[in-house]
Amino acid sequence: MPVQVQAVAAAVNEVAGLLAAHDEPLELADGLVHRCGELLGAGAVGVLVEDARQRLQLLASTSGTAEELELFQLEADEGPCRDSHRTGAHVECADAADLARRWPGLAPVAARRGVVALHAEPLVVAGRTIGALGVFREHEGALDAVERDVLRAMASLGAVGITQLERVAAGLRVQEQLQRALDSRVVLEQAKGVLAERHGISPEEAFTRLRATARTARRRLHDVAREVVGGAPDGGAAT
Repeated sequence: MPVQVQAVAAAVNEVAGLLAAHDEPLELADGLVHRCGELLGAGAVGVLVEDARQRLQLLASTSGTAEELELFQLEADEGPCRDSHRTGAHVECADAADLARRWPGLAPVAARRGVVALHAEPLVVAGRTIGALGVFREHEGALDAVERDVLRAMASLGAVGITQLERVAAGLRVQEQLQRALDSRVVLEQAKGVLAERHGISPEEAFTRLRATARTARRRLHDVAREVVGGAPDGGAAT
């Protein structure tokens, strides 16, 4: 289905709203990957960013598929997001044959998850690449011109948004704030596991509950997750 202008505008407005309403990269990255997935017809989207030591780390993903593919790239040091981060350029793999040729280690992981086309766009700020946005689709084919523009725009918005979250008053560097976000993700994964086991639901559903609770209560996602890990009754998350 062709990308709709209204959908793009709505996605941009939502991500911009997250930037205005929150001061943590985790919330922004979550909104970014989910809206990007909806616009490009991909159930799996992930974003990698540099930590304080300039090592790539997973900041957000839309699904277990995206998380597995991104983490494999980090561990094996191969894949579209790795290449996009290194080169600062768009990387595209349109079919399974090309995937097997370029990244033989990643290919069987993608095949097991039903992914046959991979696309990555660098997150670039002031000429420096700070990460990469990865899109993984279950149907073959290159992105068309409009989809390329959408992916580029979402990556640019994410890159600028993340850097704008710097706490100038406190004198904190972008990398330091991103490191806190990456540390928060560890707590978030623990909270997802707690809720999943407690209620017999999937990690994705557990995350949806945590996010809904945080937004309804106008609280930080990290704070709600930390309370769940600490033994609180779902941090107020609806059961």
